[in-house]
Amino acid sequence: MNEKDAPIIGFLSGKGGVGKTNVATNVAVACATRGARVLVVDGDLGLANVDTLLGLAPRNTSRELLSGHCAFEEAIVEGPRGIHVLPAGQGTRRLSDCRPHQLAPLLVPLFAATRRYDLVLIDIGAGVGETALGLAACCDLAVLVTTPEPTSLVDAYATLKALAQEAQLPVEILVNASRSEGDARRTHDHLEKIAKRFLDLSPAFLGHVPSDDRLAEAVRLQRAVVESFPTAKSSRTLVRVAERLLRTSPRQPRVLRETSSV
Repeated sequence: MNEKDAPIIGFLSGKGGVGKTNVATNVAVACATRGARVLVVDGDLGLANVDTLLGLAPRNTSRELLSGHCAFEEAIVEGPRGIHVLPAGQGTRRLSDCRPHQLAPLLVPLFAATRRYDLVLIDIGAGVGETALGLAACCDLAVLVTTPEPTSLVDAYATLKALAQEAQLPVEILVNASRSEGDARRTHDHLEKIAKRFLDLSPAFLGHVPSDDRLAEAVRLQRAVVESFPTAKSSRTLVRVAERLLRTSPRQPRVLRETSSV
């Protein structure tokens, strides 16, 4: 990667309902609060949620971009703390299973735009469909979001297997809705043990987000919890995740560098 290009980090999950989009949007806002220029791409092209979670009302989406009805810059909207968002359309089934060449009108300008940002986050649709794996293959790092629930772990393993076969890239695990950090680490260790045995993979532990009523309240308000309730348990852990991911950028914000040197 050219040192002027921002890293592209994909947020994935094996199943819906694990809080992946909430994690991705809050990490983006937390990064922006620390001085980073952040672009969030809603990669769930058929069932968009990023704009809803942040209370945005976009005029254009990736649907218009992919159909040639608007330019990349015309689809970008500004979100909280100055983050930029490329929203996706709702209820467009054909976009949920695109082949890589069909994504070119989105990916070509996206790669060019990485020069203007410190971090690019893609909220990739749940599962292992063609669109999800195609977007993952364009990333420098995959953040796999899971919960301690057995069904979530099974689906997370299936996603790891698909990534190992189709989009080889580093993977880190983030455990959402955990009872404690210990609970989250046990969840990660269990998943890592299976992945190492059967896939020869050792996904790192990125962090956890505890169950938190404030997080649910922020969703109802269509606000980022890190902005609305900065002292909440979930906010503090999401900020730590954001700071770790910012360190993957070759252009760390001045605020982060000063904090890290303390």
